[in-house]
Amino acid sequence: MKTIRFLPDRLNADPVVFRGFTTPEMGLAGLIGIGIGLIWSFPLITLIGWVIVPTGMLLTPLILIAFCGRWLARLKRGKPENYIWQRLAIKRHQFGLGNLSLITVSQRWSMKRSPKGLKTNPRFGR
Repeated sequence: MKTIRFLPDRLNADPVVFRGFTTPEMGLAGLIGIGIGLIWSFPLITLIGWVIVPTGMLLTPLILIAFCGRWLARLKRGKPENYIWQRLAIKRHQFGLGNLSLITVSQRWSMKRSPKGLKTNPRFGR
């Protein structure tokens, strides 16, 4: 039996399930939609009744998935497979949640020495 000498990039990637969402991304969008539905339906309890809360929690994720799929596909185009999760990790780090050892500082590296200093360094024998 032959073995594959290389591992294709997209072999272990999550497949796109619906409207540009992979399964974990669609689950995250559903949870965010439930939260948003809960928030907007609470003020309407006095007008409509308690039935608006589960209705809002059921309809908002469907609306979110239906309209945000195209936007998410456009956002992910040309990026690595885990781009969305990296961005979420950075956002959580900025709010003090998640992995606090995540390196988010972007700056140039510096050698702190000049070529002139290298010539006069006695350690190099020059």
